Amino acid sequence: MVDTKYYNLQTVFDAEGGPGVFGKHATQLMAMHRRISRIKAPVVLECGVDKGWSAGVLAHAVERNGGSLISLDIRDCSDAIESECWTFLQIDDTEQERILQEAPILKEGIDFIFIDSLHFARHVRRLLELWYPLVRQGGWIAFHDVDPGPYMRGQRKDYVENEIVWRSIWQVVLDFFYANEDDLLLEYHLGDMGLAIMQKLAPMSQAPNPPRRIPPRRVSLRSLARHLLRR
Repeated sequence: MVDTKYYNLQTVFDAEGGPGVFGKHATQLMAMHRRISRIKAPVVLECGVDKGWSAGVLAHAVERNGGSLISLDIRDCSDAIESECWTFLQIDDTEQERILQEAPILKEGIDFIFIDSLHFARHVRRLLELWYPLVRQGGWIAFHDVDPGPYMRGQRKDYVENEIVWRSIWQVVLDFFYANEDDLLLEYHLGDMGLAIMQKLAPMSQAPNPPRRIPPRRVSLRSLARHLLRR
């Protein structure tokens, strides 16, 4: 039985598919819950805990099928939830060697990773480099905070620094996807802070290609001519 300290878990279940920002938030959390619920004895890694919103939902799905949830945070979040399936490690989520010593089950393969810790593109890129090779074939990697929309000019959380950072995190996801497109599926949930869910089709033993940026084309002669003719 999962017990959450800062919120009522049932409110998330009730709000799935509902209106408003919280409805989006709940729907995105439950998108992860459904995937984990389909796995027998799932091994789940959570990077970033804070108040335990995702930890509680992930633990609920993991408990149902007799799995393990390992959550990482540099702050002490050990009281955010209580669950028989939960292991909390107060540690930097890039310290892979120490993490694997503390939670050796991760070496056998990870079914689901949720990345929601330090919000910098380089950190998300580093987590992909470290943890993607341990994701089982058919497993998932989910990324929170990939929708810059709420932080754009005039929007509900208008804040230029976060707009830029959130967009850069989404670019990391895209760059990795396009470099490994034959071995990945990707879906994108807008609203709230945004959620991207990537499914790995390649076997654990296969190393990924390095991220690849595809330069965007901003203008063409034809589009420029059309613009000038409309003036």
